Amino acid sequence: MPEDLHPPAGAAQTWATSAVSIVNGFFGDYLTARQNGLAIDMAFYHHRQPLPLTPASLLRAHPQPTGKICVLVHGLAGHEGVWTFPDPADPTRTTSYGALLHDEHGYAPLFLRYNSGLPIWTNGQRLAALLDELLASYPAPVQDLLLIGHSMGGLVLRSACFYGAQQQLPWVAQVSRVVYLGTPHDGADLERLAHVTETTLQTVPNPITRIVGRFLHQRSQGVKDLRTGALLEPDGAAAPETPWLAAAEHFLMAGTLTDDVQHPATLLFGDGLVRIAGAAAANGRPPTPAAQVHVLPRVHHLQLTRERAVYEQISAWCSPPMRQE
Repeated sequence: MPEDLHPPAGAAQTWATSAVSIVNGFFGDYLTARQNGLAIDMAFYHHRQPLPLTPASLLRAHPQPTGKICVLVHGLAGHEGVWTFPDPADPTRTTSYGALLHDEHGYAPLFLRYNSGLPIWTNGQRLAALLDELLASYPAPVQDLLLIGHSMGGLVLRSACFYGAQQQLPWVAQVSRVVYLGTPHDGADLERLAHVTETTLQTVPNPITRIVGRFLHQRSQGVKDLRTGALLEPDGAAAPETPWLAAAEHFLMAGTLTDDVQHPATLLFGDGLVRIAGAAAANGRPPTPAAQVHVLPRVHHLQLTRERAVYEQISAWCSPPMRQE
């Protein structure tokens, strides 16, 4: 199964996909507004190609559907390839959390690619509609929907769950678990720094600094939304706290740069981009029991998408019986 999900890709193809994803991450809203051909349309990808949501296409991708689906959502400037890593059992092959969940837990993995430069709420609404289309076309009744999001991807999932519940879309009732890997629920410090820098440079009475400030201002709305972890469409009023999907269990994982969770560098920098407090809590309050929050020492931000220890924790969370309502 792993090699079917992630066939070998040439260096040129991998570089081109990564380059387009990076451009979308930082200027994706600009590309979409101008109908630029580089703008990524949200879709599930299989064999590095968009997967049409028809029963025939889904059956070709997953010939033995079990009614259990796992959806994996990458972070800012990423694509579905971020989940791929060498198989520890056979380094000549590649695998992913999705492939391993298929082999060990019977989940059919679906990998999302999206324009991460769009506002998070826009991607949340689009994903809510896409999941509705997926379940309507899936060639077997879906009874268990597992959602895994890395970094911004976790915010997109929370937004999609909010809008899906608001619209009473059928897929919401099938969500059993949502796993967040290094997700900045309280916002990202790096974007806060960029915001302060931009504001400061544009107020300095110097044409050069103002030009740099205006350039920083051109970063995408998706990036700007990371400052506070904004998930909902702004309506002019004070932003409400986004509720966590009540019917699902929520699991949060954070990485650190050091072995010591209390080390000053860990407290300041977390996994290099997201602090532990932001990845393992929302507004300072964990939405889950302590057993559903896990910190992995010496695992940096991107490594959270391709680390065997991360998968083993996800697998452990998937092993116990689901909570009975």
